[in-house]
Amino acid sequence: MTEAGGLIAAAIIAGVVAIIAAIITGVVSFLTLITSKEQSVSEHRQQWIDALRKDIAIIVGRVTAIHGESIVKHKDNQEELWARLKGELTGFNRVIVRIRLRLNPKEKGEKEGPATKAVLDTLEKLKSIFASPKPQFHELDGLVNALVDNSQVILKENWNRVRDGEPIYQKAKRNTWIAVKLFATLGVVAVILSALHWFKVI
Repeated sequence: MTEAGGLIAAAIIAGVVAIIAAIITGVVSFLTLITSKEQSVSEHRQQWIDALRKDIAIIVGRVTAIHGESIVKHKDNQEELWARLKGELTGFNRVIVRIRLRLNPKEKGEKEGPATKAVLDTLEKLKSIFASPKPQFHELDGLVNALVDNSQVILKENWNRVRDGEPIYQKAKRNTWIAVKLFATLGVVAVILSALHWFKVI
């Protein structure tokens, strides 16, 4: 190989290496951005989990309190009963609204979807019982159990996302690493082919 040919080969190899380095730098920056965003989303999801767990516990507590007041005290004095229950009922309805705003009624998850629908239906049934002039209190135990059981499914599914990472970001990171390997392989092949060409091997 002539000196000029050697210089050209070296320049080509250097160019390919520079391109690969630039691609890798860009990919690393992209992965850093994805990781940062994923961490932020996971933190918000954990807060969401904690808030939902707290609200479910509040609902169960208020159901128990309202039920107890309704069947034990002030049976013959409806005004006194309402005075005692007004705060509980107001808080009860406020928490129900808060839970409804947190849940997605169109959730498509295999487990989370049915559980979400069940929780929303249960909350409506609980509201109906306490709004009725003749409350069916015998239904409360089953509804509370259904509320807790289905809420646990929702909480577990979301905790799994926090533990394993958000699916969309996990997919993006996998695809990015595949792209890195592909470009690195192509780069190595290009360098080898260039070297072989200029050394007249091919």
